[in-house]
Amino acid sequence: MDLIDRKILCELDLNCRTPLSQLAKKLKVGRNVVDYRIKHLEKEKIIEKYICSLNLGLLGFKTYKIHFKVRNIKEEKEFVKYVLEHNLVVNCVKEEGAFDYSVSIAVKNIKELDEFLMTVKNDFRDLIKDYAVSIIVYSKIFKLNKLLLEEKKEIPKIEKYSGEETEIKTDETDKKILRVLSQEANLQIIDLARRTKLSVDVVKYRLKNLSNLINSFRILINFNKLGYHTYVIMLRIRKATKQDEEKMVSWCAINKSVLYCSKRIGYYDFTINIAIKNIEELNKFISRLKEEFSEVIDSYETTLNGDVLKLNYVPF
Repeated sequence: MDLIDRKILCELDLNCRTPLSQLAKKLKVGRNVVDYRIKHLEKEKIIEKYICSLNLGLLGFKTYKIHFKVRNIKEEKEFVKYVLEHNLVVNCVKEEGAFDYSVSIAVKNIKELDEFLMTVKNDFRDLIKDYAVSIIVYSKIFKLNKLLLEEKKEIPKIEKYSGEETEIKTDETDKKILRVLSQEANLQIIDLARRTKLSVDVVKYRLKNLSNLINSFRILINFNKLGYHTYVIMLRIRKATKQDEEKMVSWCAINKSVLYCSKRIGYYDFTINIAIKNIEELNKFISRLKEEFSEVIDSYETTLNGDVLKLNYVPF
């Protein structure tokens, strides 16, 4: 990849619905060049998907993260199938390390979470070795240009999952639009209208009304194709003041390797997702983190992210 490819990825990460003509003007290259480069990035599976992320708290959902440790038996395929087909599961990632799978589930109440866990523990009792649950309060998503272009100034995009805001009401028409955008966020208005069998004017009007609900239109990137490995550092905190939390978020914001960080309530208190090139970089990152927050961090676990098996922010 050259500089143009990296700039295209960064622009699509900011808003993957940006028209090609605007991208070309901003990057000072021809429209055909941008079109060719994007198609090449898609062909090489560097861009895996165009996604629409939602503020699930505004829909009345609370999002829980469940890490599963499993035994290596044949039931694993059935477990994965069950998780991927469950409509309330918004994210599932294969992991290596402290746990084997990371599952994010969006529920309206604690009963739905309990039913999911009971089903998993009963139907896959020989498979599940251990699990850890925490509620996601918020995630701070950092712009990709911090990693790929090494730009220093950074204002994170805040994605809230378990807020207490006034719930936004949506009807079936809104849900129809969001279901399509969740996996094809780059569709232009006319194509979105055709896919949803709605008029262009209706789609434009609904999208405008949904703007407060939509966090971002961005891309899902295969970081392995870019020469990076993605790790999750899960922290147990012993000193949790507001100032300590703000300092940790600020530290993540200026560190080029950090993709996003999340505050949680439960087994883990804070997680940091990073993209690094080798184990030496990982060790250096952890050493700096422990040195900077020696009085804050009680303990930590590290997992290596594998394939993203599911990412769909629409739990309906």
